[in-house]
Amino acid sequence: MQLTYKYTLRPTKYQAVTITTHLEPCRRQYNYRLCDRFKRWESTRTALNACPLTAYRVSVEEIYNNIPLTRVQTTGGRKKDGSGNPLTKKGDVVSNIDGGYVQKPTVQLADLKNTKRLFLDYETLDCQVLQDVVHPVETSFPNFTTPDKNGNRRGKSKFKGFHYYTSLTYPKLDNLNIIKDEQNRIYIDLGKVGQVPRVFHRPIPTGFKVQTGTVIPEADGWHISLTVESQRVPVTVAEIQPTAENSMGLDLGIANYVYLSNGEQVKNPRFLRASAEKLARLQAKLASRVKGSKPWKILKGKLYKLHQFVARASRDFPSQTAHKLFDKCDVWVVEDLSLKNRTRRAPVNTDIEEGNLVYLPNSPAVHSGWNKSILDAAQGQFTTVIKYVAGKLSKSVVFVDPKGTFQRGNCLYKRSKELSDRWHSCQCGESQERDENSAKPIKKIGLNYESGGASTSLKKALAWREKEACGLTVLR
Repeated sequence: MQLTYKYTLRPTKYQAVTITTHLEPCRRQYNYRLCDRFKRWESTRTALNACPLTAYRVSVEEIYNNIPLTRVQTTGGRKKDGSGNPLTKKGDVVSNIDGGYVQKPTVQLADLKNTKRLFLDYETLDCQVLQDVVHPVETSFPNFTTPDKNGNRRGKSKFKGFHYYTSLTYPKLDNLNIIKDEQNRIYIDLGKVGQVPRVFHRPIPTGFKVQTGTVIPEADGWHISLTVESQRVPVTVAEIQPTAENSMGLDLGIANYVYLSNGEQVKNPRFLRASAEKLARLQAKLASRVKGSKPWKILKGKLYKLHQFVARASRDFPSQTAHKLFDKCDVWVVEDLSLKNRTRRAPVNTDIEEGNLVYLPNSPAVHSGWNKSILDAAQGQFTTVIKYVAGKLSKSVVFVDPKGTFQRGNCLYKRSKELSDRWHSCQCGESQERDENSAKPIKKIGLNYESGGASTSLKKALAWREKEACGLTVLR
């Protein structure tokens, strides 16, 4: 199992300046390596043993310029097998060419020696931090060049400006880097920075080992995120069959945060809406100050802290809510919403009048306000958190297709409504607020879920109801 623990750092002024100074050479190195990848990709685009119909005409000598055919492994490789052992060991001779392609990550890592020899400011930087700069390039670049299963590619990776490269990663930290002095003060030893005081608000679990650490600046100071891992603690997902007694339905809303199938509600805190007026005042004051002046910096700090409060509250509230919900039952049935479609920009509405293209009103302001409310509720973050909490508590979450649930009640009979209709009145006698009613058919659909099977839907639930009416199934 792998966990991430975040701690507050209390560096001295000298240490804070050192960390800030290390960010700039890392940023330059990231941009240089990304530019090298783009230049190489635009020049070749195909393997060396393939016909380059879509590539520029580049000679083989230029492609192999300053690139050795093999390399000698100086340390154990990062890639590991199922047992946790590195796939490559120190002293192994590994080829830099694989399938006709130059292995750019390994070539760029080997080239860092030349970088440190040519530019003296890189000598003050920890070698592991400098090597880790290449790995974000390798992570982001294939997302642009390699299409996904649907044939779509992500956007082109961007070069990092001064304000957009804000973290340093130490990839080989361990428990020995955490030091306690004679006065029981906790320090973490960072290469080329020194022993930095740390707020040790919670201990690392027994049996877990520190793997990596990422130093991050925020509005209230410096923080470090430690990745801890234990091979002895397996990652297990509980498979619990939903029944009428051990499960409840949950509908995500805007007026209230969530609606439960038992009639309870959780109020929506609306952190962003509550802070919008103060954010607007601070932004207006900031615009009237001279950029870079002392009053401008003070207002900028206040604005950063307010944004930080909204972000932290939006992360903390879903976690607290999920833990409270699992105190009520073992299985939660949640609608699987497509938030990307719900928050999509309003489409352009056009028509042809007298041979001319005319743009018709499409209510972009209304749609924008709706998107803001959905994002303020952090529904996507809640679905991610509830899955994590379910795994931690050995409980279960079932996601169902939400299509048609707001038009049906607990009896699953259809009662046609428009999106503007906020009340549900069914022929079975139920009459209540629409979102509160939607949680009941969600639970009903979730009862059709079978452990290890595909996600369930309204169509399967209706088929199950027909069999139940004919006496072919037993009530769960």
